[in-house]
Amino acid sequence: MNAMQDQNLSPAQVTQLTKAMLSVALVDGIHPAEAALIGQFYESSRSADMPSTSSVMASPEAQPFDAAALAGSPTAFADTVVLMCLMTAYADGQLSPAERDHVQAIATTLGVDAVRFEAHLAQVRDELVGALSHLPDAGSVAAVVKELSAAD
Repeated sequence: MNAMQDQNLSPAQVTQLTKAMLSVALVDGIHPAEAALIGQFYESSRSADMPSTSSVMASPEAQPFDAAALAGSPTAFADTVVLMCLMTAYADGQLSPAERDHVQAIATTLGVDAVRFEAHLAQVRDELVGALSHLPDAGSVAAVVKELSAAD
């Protein structure tokens, strides 16, 4: 399941989701892969009357995120926020404990319980493993899966 599947996000939701993703990336410093993911999401989702992608990405720390502003969001949007934040955290190849705590706090504020959070985390890991299928041999995939599992 793609996090964005069957959703038509409003400009406000795109802005809030982008800010959430940036807040995750800022936890331990924005990695180029995180910046690329966030930029691609924003560019593909923004409407013409929204700020340009380059202006949003130029000063990510100036995009404050307040999870409380999203409290009471529809379940589908809350799930999308959590999934996209987890994807952002993993974009640099690992989910740091600080990033996990930050995304967990966002999830809690959005009403995503621990069971759904763990399901989203498993989904993102599964998608990462699937993306690694181009590695030359099963041993390489197994080694990466082992590293992902050890990150918990």
